[in-house]
Amino acid sequence: MASEPLKIHDERFLINRLIDQAPKSTLIREFFKNAEESASTAPEGDRKIRVYPVMIGNVRKLAFWNTGTGMDDEELRRATDLSSSINKEMSLDGNFGIGAKVSGLTMSKDGIRYRSCKNGVVNEVTIGFDVDAGTYVRYDFELEDGSSETVLEVTEQVVAEGRDIKFDWTEVVLFGETPEHDTVTYPLGMGTKVDRSFVTSTIFRRFAAFKEGVEVRIDVAMTKGGGKDETGKTRQLKTLENVLDKLPRHERVREGDVCVHFVHDPKHNNYSHSLSALANPATASTTFCAIVHKGERYDLKTGKGWSAVAPIFGVPFGSKVITIEIEIDDELALPNQYRDSLTWPSDRSPMEASDFADYVRELMPEWVKEIIKSESPKSDDKLDDIQADLQKLLDEFRVPTLALSKSKNKSAFASSDSEEGSDTSEPTNLDNDFDELEDQKEGERTEEPNSQSQRAKKNKARKAPEGARASKSTLALERVPEIKILTDPDDIAEKELKGRAGRYYKESQTLFINGLYSVVDRMAGELEPELRTMAEPEIISEVLLKVTRRSLAFRVGKAACFAISKRRAEDWSSDDLDRATTPESLSLAADDFKQSINQARKLAKELIKSEEFKSEDAA
Repeated sequence: MASEPLKIHDERFLINRLIDQAPKSTLIREFFKNAEESASTAPEGDRKIRVYPVMIGNVRKLAFWNTGTGMDDEELRRATDLSSSINKEMSLDGNFGIGAKVSGLTMSKDGIRYRSCKNGVVNEVTIGFDVDAGTYVRYDFELEDGSSETVLEVTEQVVAEGRDIKFDWTEVVLFGETPEHDTVTYPLGMGTKVDRSFVTSTIFRRFAAFKEGVEVRIDVAMTKGGGKDETGKTRQLKTLENVLDKLPRHERVREGDVCVHFVHDPKHNNYSHSLSALANPATASTTFCAIVHKGERYDLKTGKGWSAVAPIFGVPFGSKVITIEIEIDDELALPNQYRDSLTWPSDRSPMEASDFADYVRELMPEWVKEIIKSESPKSDDKLDDIQADLQKLLDEFRVPTLALSKSKNKSAFASSDSEEGSDTSEPTNLDNDFDELEDQKEGERTEEPNSQSQRAKKNKARKAPEGARASKSTLALERVPEIKILTDPDDIAEKELKGRAGRYYKESQTLFINGLYSVVDRMAGELEPELRTMAEPEIISEVLLKVTRRSLAFRVGKAACFAISKRRAEDWSSDDLDRATTPESLSLAADDFKQSINQARKLAKELIKSEEFKSEDAA
């Protein structure tokens, strides 16, 4: 007896669940992608896509129209079945997922109308949810002779509307949730507010490139700029690749099957828009970070989302003017069934842009680093001494650097494991390299007359033998995070630090400090009464602000170092370590300013005296 293929016992239940669980976020992508693939079959010079409103019962409905090979009545019938399409190969790595019909019906239960012109004949099908049947159907329509059909021939009606039938084309119209639903204003559902240019921006952000020769034009009712209450006029939508020549600089750097594209996209000197937005007036273009796979972007982060994660990619500042595209080879990833994210082929786990953060940091060109440096907040307060003290603290634990985790990327380079380190502090005298030598006053000689070495001094370091280098264990010790104090409210908001003392990015070893955190004022208020008579109020205020922020940075940095030291503790998991360095945990450490009050008082007095001397010299 031959094997029996599995069947679906309750097709209605499966279809309803498939549609009801589909994400709405892929709706625009699915309909545009279908239009693009169809338009690419048209002759060169006639590959066109149009997106515009259609009036149905005096209500605007969103429509996608394209040239390309049309469908006759039977092809249109088959094309509106789920998991069915015309001129497409069913494959996981091709553009054959759950599809536009599923994404569209999730939002457009009232119906989706398909019209297609082939060889001068136009046929029409409408699919939607039938309340009586309790499932999704092809609607049947009663004809004048009393019969009913699900596929209608509407050539005369289309010609009467002024449509051209001399060439093949296809149009899809989304009716929405109800007859009153304006799917142009609310494409993701009634009451779900989006920007006027949402459809245009969604296409721009999702597609890194259009198929060769395809021209995309969007009705002015759905683009930024003039034409809000107009229709019938269009603006051309371009990809970022099409406007790169209008930007100051961009560069692609490849490593194996990953190519990182760095783009500098600053604002125009006379406008609030970025240069790419001015060169592409149909859409609101902003900087972003995303994975690019087969010409489409995944895990895209823009705006505040990009600013918040940018330090992971080595961009602590400048995310508003830097775009990063991580372009990966086709075989490196597979899209999921809804085409809203990528997966690793080996285990189908989600693929995220942060998985390639190491590549971005390592391959970053010097000119990008210069832009980041120029975008960094200017500060006269050097934190080298604080970082040096924290480094001594961290060195006591002998914490090894994090070995890179095993990558699913076949081009990733291997790293050796380090087993050295301890989860308890082992105090060492870091000011003295040799235990057998005691501190001597500057200028004194050793008691051994034949000694070939000389005591190290502040201005003269002891020379190592020729060819010597730092030991493996020393090189493997973890470095203290680089501390950056933020004082601009916009910078603090971008790093999601409002009401928090600090945020630690372990990937790039960066620690951001909220210079406006409430404990700064509380600590300054406690110190001010006993210092107010030492100098002018302006000097006192300036000194206290500097001292309390430095004290805050040290406490938060110390908490981060203690958390890092737990890396060697067997009872601490990686999740435990992440929780120990959350902004909330760092804030609790920052709030305990009483422990730092004496050191802050001493430093404040020293600075006030130095400021007085500066004032006298200036006078």
